[in-house]
Amino acid sequence: MNPLVLALLSAAMWGCTDLVTTYVGRRIGSLRVVVIAVSTSVVLAGTVAIARGALSTDYDLTIVGGTLLLGVAAGIAYIGVFTAFRLGPLSVVSPTVSAYGALAAFLAVIFLNEHLIAAHVGGVVAVGVGISLLGVQTTGTGRDRRASLASPGVAFALVGLLFFAIITVLITIPIRAYGWSTAITLSRLGNFMTVWLIFVALLKAGPRLPRWARHDLLGHGQTLDRRGLALAMLVGLGDTVAFFVFAAALEGGPTWAVSLLSSLGPIIVVLGGLFGYRERLRVPQVAGLGALALGLVLATLPA
Repeated sequence: MNPLVLALLSAAMWGCTDLVTTYVGRRIGSLRVVVIAVSTSVVLAGTVAIARGALSTDYDLTIVGGTLLLGVAAGIAYIGVFTAFRLGPLSVVSPTVSAYGALAAFLAVIFLNEHLIAAHVGGVVAVGVGISLLGVQTTGTGRDRRASLASPGVAFALVGLLFFAIITVLITIPIRAYGWSTAITLSRLGNFMTVWLIFVALLKAGPRLPRWARHDLLGHGQTLDRRGLALAMLVGLGDTVAFFVFAAALEGGPTWAVSLLSSLGPIIVVLGGLFGYRERLRVPQVAGLGALALGLVLATLPA
């Protein structure tokens, strides 16, 4: 299948998965969701990789170690993004995270020697403007005017944006060396170790943690029932299959184009926030969404 079609398919799958992530994260706590989802993911990815011959592959320890480190970074990114979805608003934090595609396109030029035309550069700039308009609000007038983040969720979204952009570019190395299933499995092992270490450390800290960490991350006071467990596992399955499709697109397509198209999933999430959670956007945020859309269009023009 055409790599760009695969990238769009992965975007649609991630968009739907993110809506489920938001619902279950607000039900049981974002870090709980990450732990369950990543644990489910590593089982699925490992099974597929073994079936495709991962155990009989000769490995370069440098690439393997680097991929595990990418998994560590991805684990931190997942915690940031899932927490951003819990805190919301979806119509702001989801497009902010999606801007990783434009940043990844820029990084692909630096690290992978891919070529961008002037329109692509303009797209990256437009995305940067869009993030600023979406995530920042101003209060006061004149000399008393102050800028601040529109929501605490934006800060967590920015963490996810930065890490995912770097990971998207560098994960192409193990994908092209060992194939998408093995590369994802190695990365997921890094995810698994990272999120479990953080989860156990926070549980031990217990009452010493600030209230937001106990409530939003660990879900204190919220019951982990069968429904919550099943939905969190569904998040892990959906995210892994979407990553399979995305990685398959990276195998045959240019990193910058695949990255940008795969970041269109938040269109689904924004609609879910507007209609499912009755969110409302201010005028600057509407302009920010417009800038993001313009940036993605410019950045996907043929070179």
